Amino acid sequence: MVSRRKRANAVGQTPSNPESSSTNSALTDRVSYAILLASICGLAFFLHLVNVLQTLEVPTLIELLGDARGYFNWAILISDGDWYGSETFYQAPLYPYFLAVLMTVFGPSITLIRVVQMLLGVAGVALIGLSGRKLFSKNVGLVSALMLAVYPPAIYYDGIIQKASLATFLLCVLVTACVYLQSEVRRRYAILAGVSLGLLVLTRENSLLWTPLIPAWILFGIDETKRQRWTLIGCFVCGLALIVVPIAARNASLGGEWSPTTFQAGPNFYIGNNLQASGIYVPLVAGHETPMHERADAQRLAEQEVGRELSSREVSQFWMSLAWEETRQAPGRWLQLMVAKTFMVFNRYEVPDVESMYVFRDYSFPLQLSRIWHFGILCPLGIWGLIATRGDWRRLWLHYLLLLSMIAAVVLFFILGRYRNPVAVLFVPFAAAGAVDLYRRLREQQWRSIGAAAVVLALSAILCNITVYEEQSLQASSYMNMGIAASKAGDLPTGIRLLKKAIAEFPEMAEGYVNLGRAYMMNRQPGRAAQCFQNALILDPRLVGVHLQLGEAFELSGMQPQAIEQYQRALAVDPTDSRALEALNRLR
Repeated sequence: MVSRRKRANAVGQTPSNPESSSTNSALTDRVSYAILLASICGLAFFLHLVNVLQTLEVPTLIELLGDARGYFNWAILISDGDWYGSETFYQAPLYPYFLAVLMTVFGPSITLIRVVQMLLGVAGVALIGLSGRKLFSKNVGLVSALMLAVYPPAIYYDGIIQKASLATFLLCVLVTACVYLQSEVRRRYAILAGVSLGLLVLTRENSLLWTPLIPAWILFGIDETKRQRWTLIGCFVCGLALIVVPIAARNASLGGEWSPTTFQAGPNFYIGNNLQASGIYVPLVAGHETPMHERADAQRLAEQEVGRELSSREVSQFWMSLAWEETRQAPGRWLQLMVAKTFMVFNRYEVPDVESMYVFRDYSFPLQLSRIWHFGILCPLGIWGLIATRGDWRRLWLHYLLLLSMIAAVVLFFILGRYRNPVAVLFVPFAAAGAVDLYRRLREQQWRSIGAAAVVLALSAILCNITVYEEQSLQASSYMNMGIAASKAGDLPTGIRLLKKAIAEFPEMAEGYVNLGRAYMMNRQPGRAAQCFQNALILDPRLVGVHLQLGEAFELSGMQPQAIEQYQRALAVDPTDSRALEALNRLR
């Protein structure tokens, strides 16, 4: 016995323990994965930070415009004490309340908000890495995290004052909760899925479509006893109700109608589907792109048509019904529009709202990566990933439904880059799986399957990268908005330079000449302003208010007869124009 022990100790030092060895191996694997994932998160942090620092002087981040200004002003009202509000929610409320909390703690600092959003973006990278590993493999998880860490649109949306950053983070939380629920079947993950979806609904309203999908997936897609599955559904519903029921009750207390989210669906559906719709955002009233005007215009126009006061729900129903009525008038055109919007969703181009990633990359090195890494590359990889992992469809069908329903939600309304961003996030794990699969096939020299993959990638890349937008016009509008912001902030030289760049980008843009003329007037250059206003009227004689501004420019230039003529034209368009009347009385 002694000799045997000595022999065993001499060979292995200690008797082997398979369970201990397996545990140590798993622990080592987790630690190594955590280190690699942390390194990718460090890269994400670096790129986000560089982007924030390099875009500090971007005019639209100094003087906010559009939705950004609306969210910021709303957040200031909330932080000043108006936490309950006085009207039903027209826009998704979570982001303004998120900003209000930050303002209450740290003050109204745009830079600080961007830093917090940057940290949410880095957290999203970690979450997508964890979910990619659980869903597919360690390599897929790391590639998923890397893809999102260096994805320029994600960096861009995290760096502007828009709800896309918060929505992306909450989407990553939801996906991770569902992946962990599937693999570990714990109640806390069901509750987390419900809470995160509830918060997402209050940030991105179209995610309301997902509320029946997750319970159906739990019921039919998780391999547990019937009682356990219904328990998980109950946990999910409780988590969801914890968030949306108080909002519905609050809306009911202010508007008399229960709604778990906002009353904006009708106007938005009309904007995306009316007879003149192009697939991108156009306000109900030209020049009224801000939240302050959007709600008032939707209410006023609907009440004028109906002839009585309408509740928020009735306003939404009016615009929804009007959209369907116009769709029935020209069903063929509507189908063409749906096809066009489907191509738009899958296109490489990030459709700008007020601000454009392509203008911001003039300032930011990380955004320069968009020249080589964009949705037009991500989407083909994602399509191949969907094909390569089709054998696991029973385990992945929830993710198919989340992706397809989000694509449908975007197509049914209108296309903006930040609205399409959730589609990109949902594609990331599949794109990573596709990239890992291609690498494996290349390493194993599976030339026939590589040929099939090449065909799929080439065809999808062509479809994703064709030009479907008037990109010059959209780019010019973004430069114009930059110029307007700079001028409002008092930096007239920069404003004039950016407005000139907008016109150079798209010379047919009458609105660009109008705003350049206003900047020249602010800069006490009425002669140049008059030339701009004249150019604007040549391009679009229907422009409202330009005759008045041209008259003022002529008057300041000492050209009295020409000024009188323009004031008279202004009054012919609007006899109640007090400024034109006052000017004529002054000059006569």
